[in-house]
Amino acid sequence: MANSATRIAARESCLALVALIALSACTPPQIPTEALKWSLESAEIRTLQTRRFQTTDEEKLLTAGAAILQEMGFIIDAREPKLGVLVGSKRQPLDSLGEKATSIAVAVLTRQVGLPYGMPVSKEQLIKAALVTRPGENKKETIVRVTFQRVVWNTEDKISRSELLQPAELYRAFFVRLAEAVSLEAREF
Repeated sequence: MANSATRIAARESCLALVALIALSACTPPQIPTEALKWSLESAEIRTLQTRRFQTTDEEKLLTAGAAILQEMGFIIDAREPKLGVLVGSKRQPLDSLGEKATSIAVAVLTRQVGLPYGMPVSKEQLIKAALVTRPGENKKETIVRVTFQRVVWNTEDKISRSELLQPAELYRAFFVRLAEAVSLEAREF
């Protein structure tokens, strides 16, 4: 009898432990509060990527934006004028002298050590551009935002880096060309 009571108590303890583990798995993950705060840097980047145009013709801005991206070597992957969205991309080999030097150095070092395979190094990149238009607050202007990102693959065809391109000159040059194409002034957001 005591043996049976011990088994029942052990079963109940196990069930309670399983229930506790199951309930703890249902607890939502805690998001750090700093992850939800806007940083000064993100506001600066957004300002860099955004301009106001004194027109309500979003289609004209999208068409000019598509032409500029194509001149820059992008292929237009998606375009939805009703939503004010344009997406383009271009694949290209890495042309950074630093990354090429790293590749050569790693290849030489792995051969000297006698390793059959070298460490994976960056091989090619995909540059993506997204252009979004939306009506401004005063309904007499259109706000345009463009972003450029790059994804880098290594020699094992795995993504080794994904990043937002932030050179200020890239965004300034794009907006200067867009303003010239639509014969309007691009004002900072």
